[in-house]
Amino acid sequence: MQIVTGIEMKRIDEETIKRFVPGLTLMERAGQRVVERIENEFGSVEGLTVSIFLGRGNNAGDGLVVARLLMEKKAKIRLDYMNEPKDFSPDAFKNYARLGGYRKKRKIPERYLFLSDWKEKVEPELEECDLIIDALLGTGISKPVRDNYAQVIDLLNESTAPILSIDIPSGVNADTAEVMGKAVKASMTVTLGLPKVGLLFHPGRAYAGAITVGDIGIPPEVIEQVEVPLQILDADRARDDLPKGEPTDHKFARGSLLLVAGSRRYAGAARLAAESALRSGCGIVYLAAPESIRQSIQSSAPEIIFIPMPESDEGSLTGEGLDSILDDVRHDAVAVGPGLTTDEGAVRLVRTLAERGETPLLLDADGINAFEGDFDTVVGLSGKRRIVISPHSGELARLTGRKVPGGPPSERVAHLTGLVESTGIVLIHKDAPTIVAQSDGRLFVNVAGHPGQATAGSGDVLTGTVAGFLAQGCSPEEAARAGVYLHSLAADIASLEQGESGMIAGDCMRALGRAMMELEML
Repeated sequence: MQIVTGIEMKRIDEETIKRFVPGLTLMERAGQRVVERIENEFGSVEGLTVSIFLGRGNNAGDGLVVARLLMEKKAKIRLDYMNEPKDFSPDAFKNYARLGGYRKKRKIPERYLFLSDWKEKVEPELEECDLIIDALLGTGISKPVRDNYAQVIDLLNESTAPILSIDIPSGVNADTAEVMGKAVKASMTVTLGLPKVGLLFHPGRAYAGAITVGDIGIPPEVIEQVEVPLQILDADRARDDLPKGEPTDHKFARGSLLLVAGSRRYAGAARLAAESALRSGCGIVYLAAPESIRQSIQSSAPEIIFIPMPESDEGSLTGEGLDSILDDVRHDAVAVGPGLTTDEGAVRLVRTLAERGETPLLLDADGINAFEGDFDTVVGLSGKRRIVISPHSGELARLTGRKVPGGPPSERVAHLTGLVESTGIVLIHKDAPTIVAQSDGRLFVNVAGHPGQATAGSGDVLTGTVAGFLAQGCSPEEAARAGVYLHSLAADIASLEQGESGMIAGDCMRALGRAMMELEML
């Protein structure tokens, strides 16, 4: 599913209305999707007290449809207007008029928030609400929120009632993810047609709550006309990317991974990556690591096959012994980097290992740092073997010599696309959100995950998960997408058990099996 800016979505809507579906029909479908989300959250809406805050554009029209549909289901509705109804957009006014009979028959409480005494009347009512619906501003905002709108948004955010935003939280820029002075802090957002950039990138992402995409029937041919590189990485995409095993598979049929990782100082990184690969379904994992960490690894994870390697006095790999493991260890993929250090011997080993062999290769952490300032060599190696790299922003900047832009999402997207397009490299940029950039020009934005993943060892878990999928025969693109999403889903599960602040990378690693089960059952 594509991710669009507000401007792109407007063009899609206009083309749909022009060629296929009247605007009122799209608005009706939008209201239906919102009501379905409310029912999913609350069950029966009968007796539910809902305050709906209305601007004057089509976002307000969606809110008026929701009001009518909820009243038909016997919810208790309150309408709060930011403008006089005569100032509504044409389609919004038609839904206001359609609501007329219900308003009179049910004696719906209505408040006009452009009058001087509105706050004293509305504030107590919010304390009695079961749900607030934000239909104030929608995706068209391009200027800072001021005056009454700013005051109303502050009031909503101070309320204890959950808030559902229609399409995007009011005050969040759909194109840039900026907060335009003030923004509604939603508990959930039903975004219509296609997900918006402002919902998935920060700071806007922090205001959206749980995101649901509401299908309003945009024809595929209209969407295809808008060339958008951004795609959503969600449960459906990840599930389709998972490796497909057979009941008769033996351990080698399920993939064999050679992992080169660890040092005396960073033994935990090797263990986390190796065990995560096994938990992703990989049949066998060979860990080539310094002899001094053998006992630590095998006592905590006996399923890992340990290959002792020569080490320096400091406990880092020396670069020796590579011939024997490449010749003697049967492997379907190679991952290198977690916990290696950038000592001279370790760097030499990484570069030699990358130059030899044809199986898919994942470079992470010190595997990336070994090519500092030498991204052209990595690109050149991708001509003979498929390569996945998984840097955070600092590692990526050291590798390429170019700082990752910190401005609007479009700058980051253009930067990542320019680095890997037509190279054969798959780039996992670990950030908020994590993006999988492919050499075909498409970028997949991860919708799962949370701040609890910002903990030591989290990247090692991701490395093992992606590498495990590579060894099982997934393409680098499939492995990266499935690994990134599964890693985040496991983190979500771990945070429910340990708390967002209390979870550690090992909790995420141990939750991978449950996450895989949940994903496969969707």
